[in-house]
Amino acid sequence: MSNFGFETECHEVVNTFAHEVKGKTFLITGPTPGGIGAQTAISLAAASPSTIILVGRSVEKSQPTVDHIKRANSSINVRFVEADLSSMQSVRKAAQCILDDDGIPFINTIINNAGIMVPPYAQTEDGFESQFATNHLSHFLLVNKLMPKLLAAGNARVVNVSSVGNKYSGMNWEDIHFKTTYTPQRAYSQSKTAQILFSVSLNKKLASKGVRSFALDPGSVETGLSKYISLDIAEDMAQKIAGKSLVEAKASRRKTVSQGSATTLVAALDPTLGHGVYLADCKITSDPACVNAWALDEGRVGILPMIICADIAARASFLQIDYYDVDNYLAEATLGSTQVDADAVCTLPVRGEWPPCRGPNAQTRGALLVRYRIGLA
Repeated sequence: MSNFGFETECHEVVNTFAHEVKGKTFLITGPTPGGIGAQTAISLAAASPSTIILVGRSVEKSQPTVDHIKRANSSINVRFVEADLSSMQSVRKAAQCILDDDGIPFINTIINNAGIMVPPYAQTEDGFESQFATNHLSHFLLVNKLMPKLLAAGNARVVNVSSVGNKYSGMNWEDIHFKTTYTPQRAYSQSKTAQILFSVSLNKKLASKGVRSFALDPGSVETGLSKYISLDIAEDMAQKIAGKSLVEAKASRRKTVSQGSATTLVAALDPTLGHGVYLADCKITSDPACVNAWALDEGRVGILPMIICADIAARASFLQIDYYDVDNYLAEATLGSTQVDADAVCTLPVRGEWPPCRGPNAQTRGALLVRYRIGLA
C-alpha cells in the first residue's frame, strides 16, 4: 500500500507503477498545456507506454503537449484526435477515427479529463446545457463508442476527473438542461455528480468483464478551468461546498498541477485499488467532505441514464445507436417506437427518490423505462 497523499507528485506515482504503464495505450481528453490532462500525459511518457492518444478541440493548442511527449520519449506513438466535446457529432467522428485506426488495436485506459467550469449559459447544437454536454455526455458517448477497444485490452480502466464541486448541489432532476433558471455552479456540480454516477455504474456492469472505473477530485489547482469564476460565484461555492468564506478557502492549501495530476494517475495505474470508486488525495474515500454519499449509491445510478435516454431519444441529431444496447432499450421502453417523450420519466419508488412523472402516458412509459437495458451508465 502506497503512502501517497495531498503532496504526492505525479512522477512519484508513475515511478511506483511504471510496470502498469510500459507498453500500454492511454487515451486522455483535454491535453491543453498547463492543465492536468497535459501533465498526466507527459508524466506517463516517462514510463514508456506504447501509445498516447490525445483528444482535444485544437491541434494548435495541444501541439506543445505532443512535442513534450515526443521529446521525453520518441518511441511513443502519439496520436492527436480533434474533437469538440460540446458536439456529439464531433465526439462520434473522433471515436470512429480511433475505431478505424488499425494501429490502435486496444485501449488500456481512458482518462476523461476535459471540462469547462461555470461559463455563461449556452445550449449546444444538440440542445444540451454546455457543461453537462462537455463534462459528462461527451465522455459518456466516447466511452460507449470505444468500448470494443477497452474490452479488447482484457483489463481496462475508465477514469473520470470529477471534482469536490459535486457537493454543491448534485443533480437538477426537474430541469436537467437548466432551461428555466440557470445557475452556473449548480450546472457544474450536476456534471461532476454525473461523472461519479457513471463510474459507479460502469463498475457495477462491467467489472466482471475486466473494465474498472474510478472518479476523482484532483484538488484545488490553478488552471485555465477557473477563468469564468467571479468573486460572487467563488464565495457561493466556498460556502456551499466547504462551509468556508472565500477568504478562508483561499487560505487553504492548494495543489500544483503535478500534485493535482497525481490522483488521476493513481486512479489509472494502482492495481491494488479495491472496493470503492471515488478518490481524493490519491486515496479511495467516501468521506462526506469529499463526495455526496448519494452519488456513490449503486441503487440509484439507474435514474440518470433513464432521464438522459428519455431526453436524448427525442433529439434526432443524437439518436443514433451509440449506446451499448440502446436499440434494445428503445425497443423495450417504447414498444418499438423510435420516439420517447422527453418528459416521460419514471416515478416508481425504487430504493429512494425519483424525479416527478410528467408528460402524456407517463405512468405507462415510466413502467416500461424501468426495463431499460442501456449497458453503461
